[in-house]
Amino acid sequence: MQKRLKNLSLGLMAGACLVGGSSAVNAQDAGGSEPLDIIAITHIVAADPFGAVLKNGFEDAAEAMNVNMRYQSPAQYDTAQMQRMIEQAVAASPDGIALTIPDPSAFAGPIQEAIDSGIPVVALNSGETVAHDLGALAYVGQSEYRSGKLAGEHMKEAGVEHPVCVNFAPGQAQLDARCSGFEEGFGGGSTQLSTTQDPTEITNAVFAYLNSNPDTDGIMSLGSLSTDPLLAMLRDQNALEQISLATFDLSPQTLEAVRDGDMLFAIDQQQYLQGYLPVVMLSLYNRYGLMPTTDVQTGPNFITQDDASQVIELTDQGFR
Repeated sequence: MQKRLKNLSLGLMAGACLVGGSSAVNAQDAGGSEPLDIIAITHIVAADPFGAVLKNGFEDAAEAMNVNMRYQSPAQYDTAQMQRMIEQAVAASPDGIALTIPDPSAFAGPIQEAIDSGIPVVALNSGETVAHDLGALAYVGQSEYRSGKLAGEHMKEAGVEHPVCVNFAPGQAQLDARCSGFEEGFGGGSTQLSTTQDPTEITNAVFAYLNSNPDTDGIMSLGSLSTDPLLAMLRDQNALEQISLATFDLSPQTLEAVRDGDMLFAIDQQQYLQGYLPVVMLSLYNRYGLMPTTDVQTGPNFITQDDASQVIELTDQGFR
């Protein structure tokens, strides 16, 4: 794959896959006589490299599907700010809203406002278990609890005995589910450590935890926001041979570490698809009334030393 999906026919191909046996339409008709207006709102903070790939998916799908796209996210996770973003989006009367649902109770009201205004909503990345109850037409993402459970099983199979799950945003439903699933998958005996999203505070908290719990031999990170600084800290302490590190989500540094044997695995939830597919869904829904009858699971995919090299180039290109 040398470039992102830029042309309309590829966008339609993605849409056709989503609707199964629906008949194909030609590219000119699919573009529509007028572009659609779609707004995407996520909780992914600007400092998290995860968000850059997600944005690429939004933008590439918008170009393919003749959509005017506006993407918003807070500089720091802020429930009140996200509520305002959704309310402002509803007031703008777009043709669709794609959003994450990290706090179902906080976003139920604004999402209902969108639905009452006749604006279709597709959820992505977080909120799988509540998306339909809140009125979303579909969910695109991974099952966070199941992903955490599989991560715990993988780490236990690797011989880890006393792991800690580092949660850099306690209270976000998807991250809490990852740690809960991890604990079940590991079979008990794991600990959850809550931190902030500040990289320095993350490393300080984990460093202090390791000093207080010297038998710790595994760290489960929930995303690149914590993984990259923790990897640097463990290298500085020459601790990578004693402590197995694994993570959700990808970054170039993460993949290089997995390739070199410094990390056990990284879990890829394919966030490019989480940006791309909701735009395709909302476009086809507006133009033809088409919507998948099942949610789309984009992960988890476990990246290990055997296949890390293949993924690095795609991460550099903004796809993974």
